[in-house]
Amino acid sequence: MDWQPPPRPRWVDRLNGHADHAGHARLLVPLEPDELVAAATERAGLNDFGRPGEFGDGGAGGTGWQAHFETFMEALEREGNLHLTGRLLTRTDLLAALRNRLELVDLWRRRTDISEQPVDGPLVVIGAARSGTSILHELLALDPAHQTPTTWKVHRPVAAATGDAATVAAAQRSVDSVVSFWHDVQPEYETMHHNGGDLPTECIFLTVPTFLSDNWAGTHNLPSYSRHLAVADHRPAYEWHRRTLQTLGLREQGRRWVLKAPSHLATLRELFAVYPDARVIQLHRDPARTLPSMLSLMGTLRWMRTDTVDMEPFVEPTVAGVAHLQRRAIADRAAGRLPDDRFFDLHYAELLADPVAAIGAAYEHFGLALPAGMPDAIRAYLASKPKGAKGSHRYSPEGFGLTAEGIRSAFGDYLDRFAIATED
Repeated sequence: MDWQPPPRPRWVDRLNGHADHAGHARLLVPLEPDELVAAATERAGLNDFGRPGEFGDGGAGGTGWQAHFETFMEALEREGNLHLTGRLLTRTDLLAALRNRLELVDLWRRRTDISEQPVDGPLVVIGAARSGTSILHELLALDPAHQTPTTWKVHRPVAAATGDAATVAAAQRSVDSVVSFWHDVQPEYETMHHNGGDLPTECIFLTVPTFLSDNWAGTHNLPSYSRHLAVADHRPAYEWHRRTLQTLGLREQGRRWVLKAPSHLATLRELFAVYPDARVIQLHRDPARTLPSMLSLMGTLRWMRTDTVDMEPFVEPTVAGVAHLQRRAIADRAAGRLPDDRFFDLHYAELLADPVAAIGAAYEHFGLALPAGMPDAIRAYLASKPKGAKGSHRYSPEGFGLTAEGIRSAFGDYLDRFAIATED
């Protein structure tokens, strides 16, 4: 394979060089679990992270948030090999996750009514990463009857739900600064995935404070933590996810939630256990296009935090893993383990060719009324963000030692079941 991570700004390399001068990056940016917990506690002025069994924590017996946190932290120092900038990014993420956990638990203790807030019939966009889930999520958010988790809200949920105008503005500025820094560290990231504080974002970010979240695995090369996620019961994380949605919905009660995360494909049974009336729109696209793009994004995200990005060990397991998830979803729907009538299957090509008709068909399937102004809103939104405006994301199967034919062979059952057209 000949894939290489994108060029890194010189200032990042110069900053990382300070670690060599000091002896090691960990001496400049420590990531000690006890110190992180103490720092988050002091900053928040709170010390209650929740008891086992509360708020979807998973109960006693080593299955609560602390067990997942400890597993992640052990893997981080043993396998992460973070450079100085990576340690800074990860320390920021860890402190934010711990603070959000403290603030949410405090709010839920004071506002027991939050658990009674409805989350009725959410629309959930799923599909393989890079299959068009983000743009569909953004288009569905145009419906005035809908609300979505936006980037700034998922990073500052208590401020979003209960803060006054000054608190909200400060939280938005803080998150905008973090997102801008991501792009400063790796400018080409913006060509791969458009980020913005006010944009709809993956709802999987809501599970970050549980430390049972694919988000942690996606940004770090931690094989042992990924194995931990693969065998864990994710229902507690979805219970936390729901309680956080109930919190974010306090200001806009009565509006339908529109959620999105490709990683839901791995946990559909848990999703429906917590959201039994969910309406799932599953996007389908040629895996010969989605898999190389996903691998390129994965490598770039890790390159933002480490100098050692060897993608070769991940290529074949990723292809096999995603193919397995697609086959399992097909089998579960056919066997009734998942409610097949709660799914609407949408081809990426259909969304691209006529987004108004594609979204209208999804609404009709679920018995929803498309607002009169929605078609014009969709067209105007797409016209405002032409494809490639942020640059082009270059990738190919061959860059990862793959071929289009080989990828499609691994996904034969999936391609046949949904009659997915190839993109050559």
